[in-house]
Amino acid sequence: MRDKKKKVDPVQKGASGEIGLESLPVTTYWTDVVRRFRKNKIAVVGLVMLLIIVILCAGAPLFTKYDPILDMDLLNQLKPPGSEGHILGTDNLGRDIWSRLLYGGRTSVLTGLTVALITGVIGVVIGLVSGYFGGIVETILMRMTDIMLSFPFLIIAIAIMAALGSSQRNIILALAIVGWPRFARLTRGQVLAVKNSEYVESAKVAGFGNARIILNHILPNCMGPIIIQATLAVGSAILSAASLTYLGLGADAAAPDWGVMLSQGRQYLQSEAYLTIIPGLAISVTVLAMNWIGDGLRDAFDPKMRK
Repeated sequence: MRDKKKKVDPVQKGASGEIGLESLPVTTYWTDVVRRFRKNKIAVVGLVMLLIIVILCAGAPLFTKYDPILDMDLLNQLKPPGSEGHILGTDNLGRDIWSRLLYGGRTSVLTGLTVALITGVIGVVIGLVSGYFGGIVETILMRMTDIMLSFPFLIIAIAIMAALGSSQRNIILALAIVGWPRFARLTRGQVLAVKNSEYVESAKVAGFGNARIILNHILPNCMGPIIIQATLAVGSAILSAASLTYLGLGADAAAPDWGVMLSQGRQYLQSEAYLTIIPGLAISVTVLAMNWIGDGLRDAFDPKMRK
């Protein structure tokens, strides 16, 4: 006689009669977020693009033999892409564009990350305090936020740069000053949505202090939208920094920077358009990758997307 196949129940009873859950898959909130992010093909492509850009820029000395500032060859000025020894050609001073592109990416990406970090910290703190305590504190902080949001973003940044002077450090400071209100308003909205939850009320009844409740119970439940905003803020900061540098308000003209390369190439736009197209594409691809990642994270953190 043939033995009958036994059906395997994923929830089996042990020897004591108790139900064992060892065979059930264990998923957490963050593993679920990663799973949904990986399903978004565009977001994964954006992440791969960003990783390639970061690796190339961080390891610039490994991918080029030219110094982006000192290696000038006046006998080989304005060589087009594909020239011998210069994969992307040379600029008006005979400097290798590939080298300047890689080293310039360091400055641009680092600027974007630094601005996003500073604006995120300032905005999140203001949003947490105003949303949790409310009252006069919320009124003062939110009116400050509304005032900052009422002015055009770049106009304030240009005014700050005009007062402080042109440098990469001042670009970071200017963009941080005008960028924090977005984080503050977003965080405040998230705090208002969760501060009356049962777990927050239980923490208050247990006698926990305000700082402990904010850091241990409220902030972790607001991190999803904050991470998304931070991702988008990096791309926005890279684009804004390039705009300020293009206007002559950023790094020194000799420094390898994507905005500087755009500014220097505009006078050759009709004859050697590649001087502008190449750094423009680098900025566009980087910002596009950050936006794709941000969109993927938005869908991954959205509870409506859970299945």
